[in-house]
Amino acid sequence: MDMEQLSAPVEASSVLMQLREAQQLYGLARDKNPASRAKLAGSISKLLEMEVTPRESEMVADVLVELMRQAERDIRHALAQQLADMDQVPLRLVLQLANDEIDIARPVLKDSRVLGDMDLVYIIKAKSAEYWRIIATRKQMGDRVIDMLADTGDYETSLNLVENMDIRLTEHACVKISDLAQEHEDLALPLLRRDDISAEVVSRMYQFVGEELKQYIVQNYELDNKKLIDTVDQTVLEFRDGRELAEYKPEEHMISAAKVFKSNGKLDTKLMIATLRRGQFRSFVAQFSAFTNLDLKTTAQILMQSHGQGLAIACRAYEISKEDFVSMFLLTNQFRNHGRMVNTQEMAKAVSYYNRIDVSVARKIIGNSVVH
Repeated sequence: MDMEQLSAPVEASSVLMQLREAQQLYGLARDKNPASRAKLAGSISKLLEMEVTPRESEMVADVLVELMRQAERDIRHALAQQLADMDQVPLRLVLQLANDEIDIARPVLKDSRVLGDMDLVYIIKAKSAEYWRIIATRKQMGDRVIDMLADTGDYETSLNLVENMDIRLTEHACVKISDLAQEHEDLALPLLRRDDISAEVVSRMYQFVGEELKQYIVQNYELDNKKLIDTVDQTVLEFRDGRELAEYKPEEHMISAAKVFKSNGKLDTKLMIATLRRGQFRSFVAQFSAFTNLDLKTTAQILMQSHGQGLAIACRAYEISKEDFVSMFLLTNQFRNHGRMVNTQEMAKAVSYYNRIDVSVARKIIGNSVVH
């Protein structure tokens, strides 16, 4: 059958019946000749443009899905680009393309309005991150899809979501992405620039972003300054009670010695680190307590925190250098892990927090905990 005759006013059902028996389209699908491929693309377009009944539409879908299975890669790629902007396309065909290799799937994942939220949900569940990242650029998607993409925790997917100004992020997605921004601060600014981010999320972000972004928040959001300080990691100085604390309680002579060192101007980071290197943990607790004006219990609890945020805040408040902070964190591993090896992820988080916490904020937090 000459496929060019499809342009003639032939009954759709008659054409479809012939197509079911014909092998010409399938031959074209495997033919690498450019003319054959152009003819195939034209034939498919005509099939999709015909006005057909629901039953005939299913027949069209059968033919086209089979064509996609047999077609060469570059034909599938070209057809995916062509069909991505068309609304009257059988869903089965679009799903076939959406689940193809990523370069073929990309146009329909990004632009096809035939794909509904449930279709996108199934694709997200079944496919890898490269598919999520394309879906995150869509102009149309519902809250469930947005939340599921945010829940992946994938950096590039989240970046595409926050840079996608055609959608409105949910509160859940904003919270998830703001959490990820603690490790990827370049997510923070595009998130802060959106008009769908809540004051609560902004306040949470204030605690970990750098000084430049803190100034951006203050300049662009009407947030109460006291509220910002109060929301800066409210769990940082919430500690556990337990018998382990008694293990590191200094004796009176250690406390007295620390006070003498301080009054003589000799209580500095060099002295404290040397004390740690000798394994004199209780003496270090006494010294760090005197140095920071924190009570002994709070000092010991800070040193037992696995995430190291309390120690980071104290070191920033008293302008202890990053190098000395790292030394203290490593040498106080005994407090946290009872001699086990240092957890490199915990250390990376502690250093990241030290880098992000502003000195003035750290001082205000510590100021609420010092011994008066």
